[in-house]
Amino acid sequence: MKQLTVIYDAAIDESITELIDGLGLAGYTKLFNAQGLGGTGHKLNSPVFPGINNMLILLLPEGSVRTVTDSLYRLQASYRLKPGMTLFIQDVQIPEKPRDL
Repeated sequence: MKQLTVIYDAAIDESITELIDGLGLAGYTKLFNAQGLGGTGHKLNSPVFPGINNMLILLLPEGSVRTVTDSLYRLQASYRLKPGMTLFIQDVQIPEKPRDL
């Protein structure tokens, strides 16, 4: 399994959700109002550093990762002013539950 973490400009949240739902994935976790510094500068939801990010976490079979990442990058490229988006992929192990549970 792979964990795909997507940090993206909150302005495109609806488009991200539609895309992920359209791919028919088993599920995801979404975190709102992430603040930080990245390729598009500070996003601290303040008058000096406006903007905010959201974060999406997906667990995917290895064979699905390329389809999902390609779809996300295509979505980003479809905007005239490219919104901030960063993707990370990590190996993940899911622990087994004890047999007595």
